[in-house]
Amino acid sequence: MKYSASFALLLALLAGGAAATELDAASQARLGLQLATLAAGSMPPTTRAVADVLDPVPLAKAIDELEAAQAAAHASRAEVARTQALLAAGGNASRKALEAAQAQATADQARLREARVALRSVWGDDLAEMEPGRRDRLLAALVKGRQVLLRAEPLGRPDQAPTVRAATLQLPRGAAATARVLGRLPRSTSGLAAGWLLQAEAGAMVPGMVLTARLHGAGAPVRGVLLPRAAIVRWNGLDWAYVATGATQFERRAVHPRAMTPAGWLVGAPFKPGERVVVQGAEALVAVDAAPVPGSAADASDD
Repeated sequence: MKYSASFALLLALLAGGAAATELDAASQARLGLQLATLAAGSMPPTTRAVADVLDPVPLAKAIDELEAAQAAAHASRAEVARTQALLAAGGNASRKALEAAQAQATADQARLREARVALRSVWGDDLAEMEPGRRDRLLAALVKGRQVLLRAEPLGRPDQAPTVRAATLQLPRGAAATARVLGRLPRSTSGLAAGWLLQAEAGAMVPGMVLTARLHGAGAPVRGVLLPRAAIVRWNGLDWAYVATGATQFERRAVHPRAMTPAGWLVGAPFKPGERVVVQGAEALVAVDAAPVPGSAADASDD
């Protein structure tokens, strides 16, 4: 069986019992380790949320029903005005015809009111009060699959729900996307904090997909050290990053994010600005750390 040079080097390190977090310069080069310098960062306060990509059909139906009710109400009001004018001029109109037109106008106005309430109660005040032309353009983009709507519900108590100004979606494979906040939703399926209606470029998102989101609110910014996403590795159910503490020494540190940004995670101590962190090859360091020490119980069990 043939191995790549870096894989063969890693096997040699493991077999030779190299220190778990120490690699000489030649080994670092062969394993392709690359480092980046940490810098301070900040962002608005955030809260985690679950974001469901919504099916646009219910919204399209609600808007169509509203527009149909508006057209019917407009037509019936015009008919009342026409009938009144004919009756006043002694034309071909009767009192009974006027009463029928007024009854129809009242019924159409009631249906229009119901359609407005239905749209508002499901999709919120902001979408219900949106300028009709803008709302139609949004609906067209949703139906054509260029845009998606998402219902984002914070994972927290209602009294902790922020006033959301922006949102970041965590996509599969570690990617991220920004989302526009259309407004607060009137109902929550989780029973926790009220949800928010988001709009985003569709990309790979399809109705029914469930994502993790960060809702960015108003208030004092969250400050910390910006840790690149490429520096984060998963091991034993936790997130870790490797910081170079010397020319050949690497310290593995647990990552506890204060906030997440498209560029990376904001973290606190023990990470400091100016430190250098591994952004390529951290998986190799995890493998070194995970290797059994020669002479240990784990090593003996393989005999």
